[in-house]
Amino acid sequence: MNKDVIYLEPEDDITDIISKIEKSKEKIVALVPPKKAGVLRSVVNMKLIQKAGASSKKAIVLITTDASIIKLAAANKLPVTGDLKTAPVIPRDSGASETTSKEELVEVSDGTVETEEDVEELTGQDSNSGDSEDNKSNNTDSAKDTVADDGQDSIDSDEQGADEKSETQSSKSKGKDSKAPSRNGKNRFLVWLAEHKVVTITSGIGIVLFVLILVWALVIAPSVTVTVGIRTASNNFSEAISFTTALTEEDATTGKFYLEEKKISATEEVKFEATGKKNIGKKATGSLVAQVYFSAKGSYSINAGTEFTINDLVYLADEDSVLSWNGNQASCENNDRQDDPIIRDGVVSCLKSVRVKVTAAEPGERYNIAKSSAGWHTVASVAVYSDDAMTGGTDEEITIVLQSDIDQAQSKLNGANLEENKEKLIAQLGNDKLIIESSLKQELINVESTPKVGEEVKPDVKPTLKATTVTSIFAIDKTKVKEFIAEKANLRNDQEIYEMKDPFIESFIKTDTGYTGKLKTSYLTGPMLNNTSVVNLIKGHGLGDAQHLLKDIDGVTEVRINTSFPWVTTIPDDSNRISVDLEIKDQNGNKVEHQGINRTQRDAEEESQEEAPAEKQEEEKPEEASN
Repeated sequence: MNKDVIYLEPEDDITDIISKIEKSKEKIVALVPPKKAGVLRSVVNMKLIQKAGASSKKAIVLITTDASIIKLAAANKLPVTGDLKTAPVIPRDSGASETTSKEELVEVSDGTVETEEDVEELTGQDSNSGDSEDNKSNNTDSAKDTVADDGQDSIDSDEQGADEKSETQSSKSKGKDSKAPSRNGKNRFLVWLAEHKVVTITSGIGIVLFVLILVWALVIAPSVTVTVGIRTASNNFSEAISFTTALTEEDATTGKFYLEEKKISATEEVKFEATGKKNIGKKATGSLVAQVYFSAKGSYSINAGTEFTINDLVYLADEDSVLSWNGNQASCENNDRQDDPIIRDGVVSCLKSVRVKVTAAEPGERYNIAKSSAGWHTVASVAVYSDDAMTGGTDEEITIVLQSDIDQAQSKLNGANLEENKEKLIAQLGNDKLIIESSLKQELINVESTPKVGEEVKPDVKPTLKATTVTSIFAIDKTKVKEFIAEKANLRNDQEIYEMKDPFIESFIKTDTGYTGKLKTSYLTGPMLNNTSVVNLIKGHGLGDAQHLLKDIDGVTEVRINTSFPWVTTIPDDSNRISVDLEIKDQNGNKVEHQGINRTQRDAEEESQEEAPAEKQEEEKPEEASN
């Protein structure tokens, strides 16, 4: 049958040997220890090797001539042979194999030759064959020291006693000389320590490290992460408010806010089209005959500038003229037209005439008309007709600026850069101001047109409108607005506003006493919690108690506590080792940013309490003691 030969290394420990046995694929495993193989000089280790072979159903054979190892192999029924060519046997005693006499010298691990008594001394056995209580006690101490040498933390006391008893009986069977020199347990322990300095130092370091790891794992390292799920409720807000331009009159608690106005001005200009037309040609001139019927003596004056209309054309009198009749029939016969007096119903009427020089009201050739007796037109009591041609009228048209052109240009200029100016105003006011959008306005001052109204615009030239634009907007303190909303919301003491949509002012109008409007918004409310309050609530409590404390809060829907190690069952008292994550959502499951409205003062009070001076705490201690 094949066997697996495993050559052990000086640095191999018992776990390495057992691992090699278990990994072997052969039914027979031969272990060849090196010189000074301290790991095989332990009762516990030899038992572990025997158990490893039994559990893995493998036959373990030790290839060694080391008397101490052979002795321990005999106690644990492990076969031993001197080399790979000799058949292994289970030794009948702890000193040697069946073929080795009790007095025969054997080669030990350091290459020297020693007697059987020396081998017993190395394994911690007394040279005396007696089984007194002192010898048993010394054997027990020696076995314990061997266990400590191999880094084992515990051993079954019954098995240890059985091993020691077996070794004592084996020692008796040797028939050692009762007169051999003996050493007490203290001397043997000191000898052992001297021979195993490295093992002793390593074991001491291991124990210190083990204690430090325990302190770290149980005291320093434990930490928890607490995740709190919060469901918020949605609310709408609408409240009538008023405004004042005097800071001293502000009272935000009653809904009266100070209006802060911000203005910016800039000189702007814009080109525009002139649409006016003007005829600057010459005006036609001529004369008209004006006639007045007098039924009694009297006079009639025609002033310069009096309008006369002939064929829908207007002519203006150039000078003053007077028509009169003294009531004498003879004078009536000498009028310009030499008409006879008109007698109607016995009443004499007289027609008097006068020639009036006139000029056309506007330039243009259309005012040039031929003489004609037609076209009589009556102005009040005066009748006129043309008995002379109107001449001299010419046409010459130019482009001029109309007021309507300027009005249109102003409208364009007033709307230019309005949004840009609005952004500049908002930037100047800052994020802590609530902008009243409907108060935004822009007006023009120092308006100047080139050319002016009615003036000629030269060809290929566009007139320009230049003005100063003044853009203004009103804003109020956003913090006071939110405080007003929080006050009017009538929240419970354990609730707070988590998120507030941007408030806005509606129906902003100016009245005789100031300004009024309506404040509107919507907001989300939830339990009054933050990282600090959660930590203060649960620290020092068991995991189950912490879960209940948080779930009992109205608005908390879920609590998850993750510990750094499985053995952590209590929330640490150290706040720095408690991490809190608030998962806030609205009714639709959307994530909510915690703005913390109306909680600033509460947080400040909590921080001031945590950072209270140590002197104050010490002053309170005697008082508490006296109480």
